[in-house]
Parts: sequence; structure tokens; C-alpha cells
Amino acid sequence: LASPRRKLGELAVETGRAARALGHSVGTRAPISRFDVPSSPLRRLGTISRPLEELHSIKAFHGTTINDVVLAVSAAGMRTFLLRHGDPAARLKAMVPVSVRAAAAASELGNRISFMFLDLPCDEPDPVRRLRAINRASMERKQSGEPQGADMVLKVVAHAPRSLQHATARLVASPRTFNVVVSNIPGPTEPLYMHGCRLTEAYPVVPLAERHSVSIGMTTTAGRACFGLYADRKALPDVDLLATDIEAAIDELLAVSRPPAAATPNGSQAEPDMGIRG
Repeated sequence: LASPRRKLGELAVETGRAARALGHSVGTRAPISRFDVPSSPLRRLGTISRPLEELHSIKAFHGTTINDVVLAVSAAGMRTFLLRHGDPAARLKAMVPVSVRAAAAASELGNRISFMFLDLPCDEPDPVRRLRAINRASMERKQSGEPQGADMVLKVVAHAPRSLQHATARLVASPRTFNVVVSNIPGPTEPLYMHGCRLTEAYPVVPLAERHSVSIGMTTTAGRACFGLYADRKALPDVDLLATDIEAAIDELLAVSRPPAAATPNGSQAEPDMGIRG
């Protein structure tokens, strides 16, 4: 009441963000794929553990984020997996959890998680173009305030009648809304111990919604990037192959994320130092 113009302006901004979030979530349908099949109660966890420095070097070389790198290698791994099974390498739609916790509330307990939806360019064979496409899309979503808009939608739904809450939950979790969840979960920066034993690996388990056969999570601990691929064992019995494909995608990006070798004075490439001395 004291500043109606300012409040109405804020409401217009929040409404615009919410509309964009809804448009990218339920406004565009996810393609049908082998990752969207009837669910069973059986589960299996595929794992990958790589030095976190590898992901940082890819991020730094291409000027992206760790989250972009995780999305890019996930897209590349799923591309290879689809092609191996004789399926077209079509774009898939990912639901990406995003923290909306304010910096001032960093020490508070609990989560403040929203989400955004991104197309994974599984149809793009070039690893660098794939990474840059994901970086552009994620930057656009964040700059437009889509995660905050989705957070507003969730808050509104929380005060809606129970029947509307159930209908919204079914819609958001539908395989027509997204194909896969890809989640980057920052781990502890300090070493963790239990009875004197240091924690060296920790694999996330991202829950599966009905008719979703796999989710991809990555968390960090002890200088390692630990990927957990939580799969419906009946629908995706070869999830270990998908893990292998994602690991190969990390190697592929690493190969194009190193500066060229220094040239010798005569213009030829310097021989690598193999550590051998005469």
C-alpha cells in the first residue's frame, strides 16, 4: 500500500518469469524415447568417478560452468547410447534443479531448489558446439529469471487445493514434460571422516518419476567428480554402458580443451617431455 507502483512492477516481473517457466516446462512436449517407459520397482546405480580438475579445466578453457559441462557430457553419453541401440540421436529434454537460495542465506539449513528445463543437443555430433549450445541456453534461462519464476509457481501451488496440487505434480513429472533429470550437487569443500576413515567417493541417487528410466546426478568430494546414474533395472539393464558413454564424453571434451603445444624456434611442434634423462 505504501508503494503500489513498485509492488505492481515487481508482480509483473514475477508473473513474466512464471509464464516463461511454465512455457518451457509444460508448454513444449518432450520427445518419446527409450528413457520413457513403464516403471518397475527394480533399481540399479551406474557410477563414474573422475578428478574434479578435469571438469574445471574444460570449464575454464571454454568459458562455461561446471553445470554446463555436466549437461554436455550427459547429452553426449545419451547420444552414443541411443545410436548404439539403433535409435535416432534426437534432442532430449532435461529437468535441471537449480538453487535459488540467496547469498545471505547460505548458512541456513535445508534446500531452496527450483528448476529449469533445457533441450539436450543429443543430435549435435561436435562436442564443442554441444557444450556452447548448452551454455547459451542455460545463460538465457538464468538471465530471464526462469528458476525464480518456477519457484514462484511452486509457492503458489503449495497454497492451492489438494486436487490441484496432485494434478500439477502429475503434469510436471510426466514423461511428456521431460525425459531425464540432470542434477549437479556441490559437495563438501572440506574432507569428511568417519571413525578416522576419509570419505573418498559419494554417489548421488536422484529419484525417478513414473515412466522415467534414468536420472543423472553429479556430486563432488575429496577432489573427485562422482556421477550416479540411477536407473530402472528392468527398463535400462545396461545403465553401466551409459556410464561408460558419459565417461568417454569427458575424455572427448578434454581432448579439445587443451592449448596447442608450444612451437620450437624453427616452427615445428616441441616434443613432449617424457621425463627421460640421459
